Amino acid sequence: MKSVKKRFYGLGIVLAVLVVLVFSETSAFAGAITWDKTFGGSKDDKAYSIAQTSDGGYIVAGDTESKGAGLDDVWVIKLDKNGNKEWDKTFGGKYYDEPYSIAQTSDGGYIVAGYTDSKGAGGEDVWVIKLDKNGNKEWDKTFGGSDWDKANSVIQTSDGGYIVAGDTESKGAGGDDAWVIKLDKNGNLGSKK
Repeated sequence: MKSVKKRFYGLGIVLAVLVVLVFSETSAFAGAITWDKTFGGSKDDKAYSIAQTSDGGYIVAGDTESKGAGLDDVWVIKLDKNGNKEWDKTFGGKYYDEPYSIAQTSDGGYIVAGYTDSKGAGGEDVWVIKLDKNGNKEWDKTFGGSDWDKANSVIQTSDGGYIVAGDTESKGAGGDDAWVIKLDKNGNLGSKK
């Protein structure tokens, strides 16, 4: 009888350990929410791109109808590591202006890319905005023609410039064509030293 009790006791411990392991694996797989935050006003406000910053916080790019100059404006939000807003900035004119990509730059600032209807050659134009570490605009550039052109992604390159990927209807073979643009550190096409 003692050996049956020992086996039962031993089996109980093994089952308890298995339950703990399964629960732990399930919890780890499901992930735990550390924090969640919302930002916006009474109209439509969206986030499209996020990157972790060198200080452990985050930089978010989206668009806002709740604030700014026009219909949709580029909205950049800097968060600390706990998701608290440190600052936010809007950029745009009276029409639609949206960002699809943001990255931190080697100088601690940020590069944003998307499109603008408020400026440029017409339709939507690729819009690249360089911000300093506090979100103040250092420069902005538009690229495109009379049709629809937009940027979907931007990164800084090893030479200090930027590479932008998107699509264009203003040039190429017809319809939408993939468009890759190489910019120097000041946002100019080509290499200017």
